[in-house]
Amino acid sequence: MNRKRSWFYAALVVAVALMIAVSCAPQGVEVEKLVTQVVVVKEEVTVVVEGTPQIQEVEIEKVVTVTPSAPDEITYTYPGSGVPNDLQEVQDAINEILIPKINVKLTLDPVDWGTYRERMQLKMAAGETCDIVFTAPWINNYYVNVINGALYPLDDILPEYAPGLYASISPSTWEAARIKGHIYGVINQQIWPKPWGVHVIKSFADKYNLDLDTIGRFEDMEPFMDAVLAGEGGEVTPYCKRAIPFYLQYYGFTEMGSGDGAGVSVRYDDPTVVNVFEAPEWQTHAQMNRRWYLADYTFKDDVPNLDETIKANLCAFDSHVEKPNQATDLKARYGQDWIFKNLTDPLILDTGGATATMNGICATSAHPESAMKVLEMLNTNKDIYRLLSYGIEGKHWVWVDKDLDIVSLPEGKTQADMGYFPNTDWMFGNQFNAPYRDKETAQLDAWELTRRMNASATPHILLGYTFDSKPVENEVAQVTAAAAEFCAPVLNGLVDFDGNYETCLEKVKAAGIDTIITEAQSQIDEFMASK
Repeated sequence: MNRKRSWFYAALVVAVALMIAVSCAPQGVEVEKLVTQVVVVKEEVTVVVEGTPQIQEVEIEKVVTVTPSAPDEITYTYPGSGVPNDLQEVQDAINEILIPKINVKLTLDPVDWGTYRERMQLKMAAGETCDIVFTAPWINNYYVNVINGALYPLDDILPEYAPGLYASISPSTWEAARIKGHIYGVINQQIWPKPWGVHVIKSFADKYNLDLDTIGRFEDMEPFMDAVLAGEGGEVTPYCKRAIPFYLQYYGFTEMGSGDGAGVSVRYDDPTVVNVFEAPEWQTHAQMNRRWYLADYTFKDDVPNLDETIKANLCAFDSHVEKPNQATDLKARYGQDWIFKNLTDPLILDTGGATATMNGICATSAHPESAMKVLEMLNTNKDIYRLLSYGIEGKHWVWVDKDLDIVSLPEGKTQADMGYFPNTDWMFGNQFNAPYRDKETAQLDAWELTRRMNASATPHILLGYTFDSKPVENEVAQVTAAAAEFCAPVLNGLVDFDGNYETCLEKVKAAGIDTIITEAQSQIDEFMASK
């Protein structure tokens, strides 16, 4: 048969099939909501072979019409600063994309930061129905949720219903979310290692000639703090907290999940469990904090509103994870220009860092597969991710430079008067899908630098191991309480080191820290043997 005629008949068949599909549409169903699909079916036909009729089975393409079912309804619960005024409008915009693509309707359920932990604990303990939830080692505790059976295992549905998300993260990093052989949380792509360091308000750095190239440890900031105290007449506190926290990765230790508060850990290159309170690094850190406290480098009391204190330039520098776009984020939050530096060497990729922000699916979810489809979209679809993270283009943000992917608030608007400004893009999925907020960060290509930082970090010897505190939960609770009462004041420099340090050690030992160490070592030995 002539090839052009074959194509003509094929097109005619499709056209007729489409007309039939429309004319035969079920009553009450809008035609534009019908879905047409091309399927392959097998049929018997009679053909003539060398003059003899024969019946043969052939494959034929047919156009069929499918009426889609009602979309599955999925709720996403996460912490935030109250319910934004324009939440419904943003939610509707997201669903305009989700429903046609994956037939899922998403409900956004932000919970105030101050109540999120308690609300989720009660919800999980009661076995209430939920779908996607934000979970991490530090809030709505991931490890505790897994131990309590509150999260759905994702091993099977992750590669099937979120193939793009699954392929975007290396197998070794997925191991960080694995607990007792199963993955229960989707890792958000952001900065994974913890480059603990310092960030300084630029006006103070310039005024007192601070050169960050000369800063390699926290102690190196002391001459700068002396200059601030003298130059500002005591009106400005040099450091923006009461004490430098004991950043585990800064000293080469790792987070241990549900046992962190009990003071047990391992160094990044040695699987031997140690009593952190006995470590030389802990003692040195406590003595530094005491020196800073007595020198008036720090606040003597808790600061009721630290953000406002920083905005008012009442302190000069702070410490945290110093990511490549840190200066931009700080300026957006506080208003001033900043300089910053990572002081953590080497950078370590440990289980706690890779799992610092995750989204899980509740074990009680009626539609875990659909929930996973939503997570796929949050991590691979820029439009949906940006709607959730930044709101609606033209109303909540505007383009500054499309070529450089830079956005800003609409002219004349501030965060305070926006109807939608969650400022938690690191929570919602792949942060590398976020736009930039200024030209400097865009030209720096901060997301690519962050990817490289993740890739270059030294994997912890126990990457993928998580301490199961269930066998020693009583001891963990007792040691955590004893540490809060007797060790935290020592660590934070609020009391003299001598005498009080010995009391700290006595109390945690009496509370059972050695029992925890024995249990943790047993688990780690088993983990190492299985690798």
